[in-house]
Amino acid sequence: MLSKKIGIFARGLSKAYEIHSSQLTRLKHMLFKPDLNKVDLFYAVKGVDLELRAGQSLGIIGENGAGKSTLLQLICGNLAPTSGDIEVIGRVAPLLELGAGFNLEFTGMENIFLNASLLGLSKDEILYHLEDIIDFADIGSFIDQPVRVYSTGMYMRLAFAIATVIRPDILVIDESISVGDGRFARKSFNRIMELKEQGVIMLFCSHSLFHVESLCEEALWIHQGQVKAQGKTQKVLIEYNNWIDRQQQVETNFGNWIMDSDIRENARFLNIEARCDGITGNCLTANSSFSTLEIKINFHSDPEIPTPTAAVGIILPDNRILTSCGTWIDDIILERSADGKGVVTLSYPNLPLLKGEYSLSAALLCERGIHIYDYAERVISLEVKQNHRMQGLVDIPHYWR
Repeated sequence: MLSKKIGIFARGLSKAYEIHSSQLTRLKHMLFKPDLNKVDLFYAVKGVDLELRAGQSLGIIGENGAGKSTLLQLICGNLAPTSGDIEVIGRVAPLLELGAGFNLEFTGMENIFLNASLLGLSKDEILYHLEDIIDFADIGSFIDQPVRVYSTGMYMRLAFAIATVIRPDILVIDESISVGDGRFARKSFNRIMELKEQGVIMLFCSHSLFHVESLCEEALWIHQGQVKAQGKTQKVLIEYNNWIDRQQQVETNFGNWIMDSDIRENARFLNIEARCDGITGNCLTANSSFSTLEIKINFHSDPEIPTPTAAVGIILPDNRILTSCGTWIDDIILERSADGKGVVTLSYPNLPLLKGEYSLSAALLCERGIHIYDYAERVISLEVKQNHRMQGLVDIPHYWR
């Protein structure tokens, strides 16, 4: 018997769709329900087992069309399973298609009552949260205007406020980790982190492997509707990356850190400068194990937000990340002036790269090293030469005895 505590419990969860050879066949199947064993079926999700309890977070990864969104729809109750069992205990806040339940002719205020009631809130609960929702959405007098006159950003802000202000037991996110303009994007991200820290169960479906590893302790890799790997996030991501490398469809480049919203108004690069052996430029040449490579990053950030962090990645020609580092990992706190300007320099002494062509990308992130403010892709190109015949990518420090 399944536990009655807050959680998600699924056994053999499957969702299948009938495959019809013609419209006539489709009509016959609609009129005379066939034996599913005698029709062709496409399984969007097949045989998934899940058990999540309060405080746990699960990242769901996989290629486009793998079945990730279908799985989330099953968990949210938007789809009925073809077979298997699922029990979801607790209030669910789905951040799938923000505002999907809005009526465009209703005002923002009317849509708060409509959308919140669809999420399971009573009228008294809605009235209790009403001011918080309005304050969080921060759309001013437009709250009393029809939603059809809203900008996309206003629409998303109101929908996000309704979904998260209710303090759910289970938060389901499909890529929408930050919404709206710069300030609201950070505000929405902080709200998600608050809910996570309060013990809310979180399911996060994303192509951003960096964010999956940052936010989720467990991960599930789904491929063609079936679970390929499930367990600790780092272990699952290693398996997934190895599989992608074998498929020669590398998707794990630094650009996967980037979400859809542009939030550069919070923090941005002013200049990125590289220097190697006394030469400054965007296209540099280095000598393996001898050269010192320096990357100087000038940035500006809103003085009202915590000081940002910086990261640099060295990228191979096939888009794989050879290595990366971040100031938050190395316990380095960036300094900035009263007007928000700062500078930090990263040094690679005795550059351990072996011969080859590389490029460098940089990111400016929030103080947690998760939320991205600005990104510079392949801003520096680097050719490395060596005076010996050793093969590989890096010269790992070593000794013989």
